[in-house]
This record gives sequence, structure tokens and C-alpha cells, in this order.
Amino acid sequence: METKYYNPKVSIIIPVYNGANFLKKAIDSALNQTYKNIEIIVVNDGSTDENKTEDIILKYGAKIKYFKKKNGGVSSALNLGIKNMTGEYFSWLSHDDMYYSHKIEEQIKFINENNLKGKDVILYSDYSIIDENDNITAICKKNHKEIEQKPEYTLLRGNLNGITILIPKRAFDDFGYFDENLMCAQDYDMWKKMMKKYKFIHQESVLSMTRVHENQDTHVNPKVITEGNQIWLDLIEDVSDARKIEIEGSIYKYYEEMSNFLSETPYNEAKKHCDSKMKEIEDDAEKKLKDIKVSVIIPFYNRVDLTINAINSVLNQTHKNIEIVLINDGSTEDTQKLEIYINNKIVKYIDSKENHGTGYSRNTGIKNATGDYIAFLDNDDIFLETKIEKQLKKMILYKAIFSHTSYIKKDYDGYSEIIETGNLKGRLYPNVIGGCTIATPTVMIKRDYLIKNNIWYIDNLSLGEDICFYIQLLQNIDVVGIKEPLSIVNINEKSTAYNYEKQLDGIKNILRFVLKSEEHSRYNWEIYRLFKEFIRVYNVRHDIYDGINRYMEENEKLCKQLMKLETKYNNSENAIILLNNEIKDLMQSTSWKVTAPLRKISLYIKEFFRKIKRIIKRKGEK
Repeated sequence: METKYYNPKVSIIIPVYNGANFLKKAIDSALNQTYKNIEIIVVNDGSTDENKTEDIILKYGAKIKYFKKKNGGVSSALNLGIKNMTGEYFSWLSHDDMYYSHKIEEQIKFINENNLKGKDVILYSDYSIIDENDNITAICKKNHKEIEQKPEYTLLRGNLNGITILIPKRAFDDFGYFDENLMCAQDYDMWKKMMKKYKFIHQESVLSMTRVHENQDTHVNPKVITEGNQIWLDLIEDVSDARKIEIEGSIYKYYEEMSNFLSETPYNEAKKHCDSKMKEIEDDAEKKLKDIKVSVIIPFYNRVDLTINAINSVLNQTHKNIEIVLINDGSTEDTQKLEIYINNKIVKYIDSKENHGTGYSRNTGIKNATGDYIAFLDNDDIFLETKIEKQLKKMILYKAIFSHTSYIKKDYDGYSEIIETGNLKGRLYPNVIGGCTIATPTVMIKRDYLIKNNIWYIDNLSLGEDICFYIQLLQNIDVVGIKEPLSIVNINEKSTAYNYEKQLDGIKNILRFVLKSEEHSRYNWEIYRLFKEFIRVYNVRHDIYDGINRYMEENEKLCKQLMKLETKYNNSENAIILLNNEIKDLMQSTSWKVTAPLRKISLYIKEFFRKIKRIIKRKGEK
């Protein structure tokens, strides 16, 4: 049996004070609604403009319901309208704003399609900003995904515009009317109360137009600041400490994010409150830092003098609760110069006797470390003296599992530059599969997370091993990025940055690792990016800048289609098929066939192809 379409009456309430300039447009936009089961209530809040406002209202006659009262502010006008409304839903329209004609229809349709009749929900939507001449100057579309994950952001980020709202009348029965003592913050005060019981749902539709002009209260009423500061303080502290941690990961980050947001608003007192809370937490963390041990893992193979520089940079750290796990990965050079360091009580020296490679050595370091946190340092790089202290403090404040920083890259000819990788933060997986610029000497990790989750480097890898490690590690955690450079990464003519064969081997190792994994191999767009990087490096290696690169540029549209399929089919077989087809097109192109040096890579692509087919076959068997 077909369910009857829910067709509730909606009361559109328009409060107005001296609004002759825009009122007619507001009323007309309400009358022009495509949804017809409405009533329009206009409340004249004691206008003093020689009856200009009232004359406009009276011309509408029985099309609207008209109430007139002594001036008492927007709250009192809204309350009078609510007390006289006969609809099941309340919709607010300011006299200087407008609705799109489908505003109410879209919201009632949403209620029907999502079975929200009788539910404790309040709808709100996106909106346009218009000027005095009705020109659209901006479209305000809110971050729907973020709001779904963090419902408190509806208010904490000022996402809710009152003219977009649709509220069940019974919500006012539950929580009373707007506070008539508030002249400017009465809306957020009410939403804060209602949020205790009602779920605020964001509709991803632009349904209203809010006007910005010089005479509105937000520009002329001094209570905007005083009331606004208080309401923000109430909103900020209305969230429990446990929920603050759930929202942002730590209480400190909660206040930091609030402070960042409020810095773009006039609510300085609320921002000062957040900054004060942050300072309290920082001071408390400062007291605890000295009790937290950090293990710095330094594998080395020969290059003893450089290793000594690396060790000294750790010994000179301002944070003193450290241990150095020094792994000799089968060096063939004389290591006698290291004796003085090996005998240092904070150095744990491990001699592997044989050369096993970077992955094995770092795993050995992790297994033998006793610190709460682990930092990695390649033996030709160095830490700046405040590196551990600053990074550790940040991790404590953020309750972080993984962090990294920007760094200084120093070339063998003395040239140096800051590489600002510290901007990378948040959830980096699965993007990290397609490329990662995090430098190992900038990383700090909570050790017990690695042990509990059995996350290790691949023992037999020394190229691409760090990226494979990050791909495993970053699947389910957020990354803390620190913009300040705190390490120096030294590059010489033997470094991977200048050795294209090493780069190619590194990318191949990453591809093998990703394609062997049922989990990682789902992300075809990221795999494609990695494959494209392989092609780019190969071209540079052989001084070939035609053919393949042009082909990739010309087929950017296909790349975008792949990304859309990735989303549409949730990383399904269809996306893999498109990837296959694109590689087939690539191999059949004239430029590919006539570019002889690229013959080698066709063998690699065929192997790549075979692995993808095996993945598809495995998925089919399941």
C-alpha cells in the first residue's frame, strides 16, 4: 500500500521593523512558494517610519496574517508570530531576505523521502548572499561531510542561518520562546537549547537568499559583540570534555580549532577564552614532558663521520629524556671512532654483523627501543636542537600517534631550502599510496601503537620501505603536521633524489606492496598516480620528454573519469577495468611504439596488468 504524502502546514513568520526598503520582496518570495500549504504571518515590531512599512503590509490583505505591536525587538516579534501560528512547522524569513520559490517544497520533500515525519529533527540548508540590488555575491555551501561527522559544528562554526531553517512547532512547546532580553543572539541561544533534544540536519541545497547591507543589525547594533561573545562562550563550554576529544582528538586541539575560527570573527573575548584554555593545557604538558622518553633510531652502514654528526645532534637536544638505538647494519669501515658514543649510557648499540638493509635495521630499532615515542634519523641527517622537545609537546597536546615536520633540505653543493611538508595533516590515507613527501627524519610515532597493531617495515626493502610503512600505519589515524622545519636532510650525488634507478626501484617496491594487499589494491586512482610517477621518472632517466608525457596530459580527462568511477563504484572492479583500458590505449599509441627506449617499460606494464587481473580473479572467486 502506497504511503500517503505528508503535506503539513508551514507557517512563514516575517518580523519587521522599519523595513519598507525590502519587505515587499520578502513577502512576495513567501507568496511565490511552489509548496502551497502555507500561511504567512507578518509582525510589525512598532515601526516608526511614518506608516511606510504598514502601508506595504496592508496591500496584501487576506493573503497574509498581520500583527502589530510595540517595539520590543526581533525576539518579541517572532514570539508573537509563533503564538499565533497554526502550522506544524515554523519557517523564519527576515524582512530583508528572500526565499527561493522551492524552499519549503524541498524541505517537505526531504522530510517525506527520509521518513522524518514526527521525528525530532530540524532542517537547515545552504544559502546565497545578495546585495541591496538582489545581485548574488556569494554562495554559502557548508561542509556537509564535516557537519555529519561533527554535528556540533552546526553551531560551533556558525553554519546555521536562521532563514534556512524548518522547525517543528512542538520544539517551541518543548523549549519555550526566543529570549526577549537578547537583541542579536536570540537565534543561536534558541538553537543551543533545541540541540539538546533535536537533531539538526543539513540539506545540501541552496534554498534562501540573505541580504548584506549597511543598515542591518550586524553592522549597527553594539550588542552583536557583547551578546555574541557570551553565546560563543556558552556554546564552547556546552560540549563535554569527552566529546571535545571525540570531535578533535584532544581538548587542546578543540580549543585551538575554535580559536582559529573565532580569529575571523569579531568575538575577541571568546577567542581569548580559548587561548587561555590552550595556555593552561600547554603549561600542564610542559611539566610532564621531562618524564617522557623518546627513542631515536639511527641505522648506519659505513659513513662513520656522518653518523657521529647525527648522534651529536641527538645528544644536543633540549629534551634530555632520550635514548639512541644505534644499529650497525654490517659496516665494512672501521667504527672505532664510535667507541666513545657506544659507551654512553643513553646509547643502545646493536651490531647486525651482516648488511640487511634499512627496513630490517629500523625494525630492529623498534624492537629494542624502550621509549614512549620513537623518532627516526638517517645517519647522514641531523636534528635541530629543539626538534624532539617541540614535536613531543605537540604530540602530547594533540594526543597524536603520528607526527611529522617540515625540514631543511641541504644539497651537496651547500644550497639549502625549506621543504614545507608540515602542511600535510589529517587523514592522509589513501592519498599516501599515490605519493608521499614525508621525510623519515621528521617523523615521530607512539611506539605502543606499532607494537599493538603489528606494524613494521618490510625487512628486505631499502628503497620505498618508508612509504610502504606509512601506507600501513596511516590507514586509521590522523596525522599531525608541524610547519616549522626541525630537521636537516642532507642530499648528495648518491642520494635517491639524484639517482633515477633507485627511484624506479623504490616505486616498483611500493607498487608490489600495494598490489599484494587486498585492502590497498582497492584504490585504483592512487595506484594510477603511482604508475604515472614511474613513467615520469623513467622518462627523466632516459631524457625522453615526448610521447608518453604528452599522452598523459592529453588523457587527463580519462584520469578524472577514473576518479569518478572510483567513487561511484566504491573502488570496484569497474574502476580496475577502466585502468586496464587506459593502459591498453597507452601501449597501442603511436608515440609509445616509436619510442624505442620505452620498450623495457612495456614488460613492466604487462606484469602490472597480470597482477591486476589476478586481483580481479580473487575478487570474483570470493
